[in-house]
Amino acid sequence: MDRRHFLNTAALAVLPAGFACPAAAHTPYRQWDIFRKRYLQVLTSRTDAAGDALGDSFVAVLRDKLPLSRALVSRARDLVRIASMVKTDQGKLAILSHADAHAMFSGKPPFDPFFPMPLEVLLDSGTHLLVTRPDLPLHHGYLIAATLADPASALPARVPLGGSLGMRLHAGALAFAAGEKIEAPSES
Repeated sequence: MDRRHFLNTAALAVLPAGFACPAAAHTPYRQWDIFRKRYLQVLTSRTDAAGDALGDSFVAVLRDKLPLSRALVSRARDLVRIASMVKTDQGKLAILSHADAHAMFSGKPPFDPFFPMPLEVLLDSGTHLLVTRPDLPLHHGYLIAATLADPASALPARVPLGGSLGMRLHAGALAFAAGEKIEAPSES
């Protein structure tokens, strides 16, 4: 006999009739929340090979220059999944082609269920945008923009000063482009 089955049966036998038993299932949601806080995820889509390759390049530089970010690429099966993850705050950064970013931001199909989509631009590669949710901390946006737009990184990334495709520029990227220095918030 299975030990778990035996213990559950024994526990039910000693409980009074009508006693409400808590569910025996477990969910991994707490672990996912911890994972998302511990690692800087850059969402890419399996359906966009160029964006996925750009994500790999961005993450390689972030892991090298900002190792504490623990950056990694999270590949979604399609762009609708990326929209869902960004909208529900399961991911803060995504790499999208200009056309897909514009469609997602403006709620055009297939992204109409997610409108309005909270997106701000961090970087532009010429063909793709690194977008973020507006609640990405100022200092994080600054560090990401400064690291990836640095000419020494040899990445095709620049900060588009006027935003892009109607989206605002993230305040951290704007501060970097304006030559400001943003210090890390103090831990109290």
